[in-house]
Amino acid sequence: MKARILVGALLAVVGLVVVVGVARGVQEQPFPHDQHAGLFPVCAGCHAGVPAGDEATVFPAASQCAGCHDGAEQPRVAWTEPTLRPSNVSFDHVLHAEQLASAGDEARTCESCHSAPDEDRMSVDGSEQLGECWACHAHERENHFDLDPAGCESCHVPLAGTAFGVDRISSLPAPPDHSAPGFVLEGHGVDVQVDAARCATCHTVERCAACHVNTGLDPIQSIPAAPQGMQQPLWAHAYPEPPTHREPSWSVNHYPFESSTTECATCHTRDDCTTCHVGSVPSDVTDLPAAADVVAPGVHLQTTSPRTHESLFFMSAHANLAAAEPGTCATCHTESYCVDCHDGPPDGGYHPGNFVSRHAADAWSGTEECATCHSTASFCRACHEEVGFESQGRLGAGFHDAEPLFLLRHGQAARQGLESCASCHQQSDCVQCHGVTGAFQVSPHTEDFDARRAWAQSPRTCLACHVSNPVGGGP
Repeated sequence: MKARILVGALLAVVGLVVVVGVARGVQEQPFPHDQHAGLFPVCAGCHAGVPAGDEATVFPAASQCAGCHDGAEQPRVAWTEPTLRPSNVSFDHVLHAEQLASAGDEARTCESCHSAPDEDRMSVDGSEQLGECWACHAHERENHFDLDPAGCESCHVPLAGTAFGVDRISSLPAPPDHSAPGFVLEGHGVDVQVDAARCATCHTVERCAACHVNTGLDPIQSIPAAPQGMQQPLWAHAYPEPPTHREPSWSVNHYPFESSTTECATCHTRDDCTTCHVGSVPSDVTDLPAAADVVAPGVHLQTTSPRTHESLFFMSAHANLAAAEPGTCATCHTESYCVDCHDGPPDGGYHPGNFVSRHAADAWSGTEECATCHSTASFCRACHEEVGFESQGRLGAGFHDAEPLFLLRHGQAARQGLESCASCHQQSDCVQCHGVTGAFQVSPHTEDFDARRAWAQSPRTCLACHVSNPVGGGP
C-alpha cells in the first residue's frame, strides 16, 4: 500500500494510542504477553479501547488481574498502566484502520505493527517496531527533512502540542538547510512564510522571541506558543549583519530607512537608536519597541563616530561643519558637550588667554561668530550688566562708549554691525521707534532706498523687521 495516510509510527506497546503528541509509554517491567498467550486469544480482549477509539479503556483495569492472581491460584501482582510518554507523532488507530480497509489491506492486524518480526502476536516486549510502518510509509525522498507537498504536519503534531521537556526539545535534530550560509539572515524568514507548520514541528513562538524584537508579525504569530508548564531551553540569539550595514556610508545614510521600520525591528529596539540620537529622534524611531517591553535582547549598538570624524584634522576643521549644519551635530551632541571645550578656563578653553578683556573688537568686526556658542541676547547682556556696561533707558549712558546722545547717531553703527546690536537688543526695541505703529515711526531707510531691489536681493533681511513682503509682492 503506497497511499499516503497519517503516519503509522506506532510506539512500543500493545494498545498504544497517540493523542496530540502524547503516547502510552512502557513500564519498567513490561507486561509478559508471551506468558498469557493462552488466556487472551485476541488483543481487543484487554485493549478494547483501541479499535473503539476510547482512551480510557485502552488498558484493562488492574482488578481484572486479581481474577487469577488471588494469592492462591497465582501470586498477587501489582500492575498499573504504563505512564504517558511524550511523542510528536500524529497517529489515530481508528482512522488508520479505516484507511487500511479503504485501501483493501485488511490482512494487517495488531501484531503486524506491535510484535517482533517473525514472531507470534504475543511477542510484544515493549520495544518499538517501526519497520512495519515504513513498509507503507517510507519517505519518497532521500532526506527525512526535505520538504515535499505533504509537509511535516502529515506525520507530526506541533511542538506546542507535545509534552516534551527541555532536554528533548534541545535534542531535536536540525534539518541540513538550517546550517546553510544565510539561513538565519534570510532563509528562515522565507521558509516560515512558505510553510509555518514545518517550523512549528520543532519550535514554539518563544524560539522566535529569543531573537526577534518584533514578534507581532503574522508569520511568527502563526507558530503556536508553548503551553503553560512547558519549559524552554535557553536559546542563544544571533544577529548577523546584513550586507547593507557594511557599506561605508551606512551609519550616516541609514535614515530615512531604506527598508521599513518593521524590518529594522527584527533586530533593533528603540534604545539602539537613542544610543546615538540624543536630541529629538526621528518620528519613525518611536514606532520601534523599547528594550524593556520585549524578550529579545536586540543588537545593543555602541556609539561610534562618523567617518568624517576620523580625520586627523577634524578637531581644527569641525567648526565649518558645525556652522553649515548645526542640526547634524545636535543629533549626537548636546550643548554641554561643546561647552566642555568652548567655554573652558582661560588656559584651556576655546578662546586664548585674556580674551574677555579684548573680545569687543572681535565681536564688533565679526572675526568671531559669537552666536555659534552663545545666546548673545542673554549671555552678553548678563556680563555687561555685571561690569556696569548697560544703558539706563533710551538716552542713558552705558555700553555705547558712555555717550548720552548715542541714540541720535546709532543708525550708522547698526548698519555696520547689526549683530553687535543684537547682543543686547531685541527686535521689539527697534520697532518702538522704527515700526509703523511705533512712537516716532522713523524709517530706517535712507531717502534713496530702493525697497523692491532690496527685497529682490535679500528677502530675509527685510523680514527681520517686516512680518510680510513690504513691497506687495511686485518685482
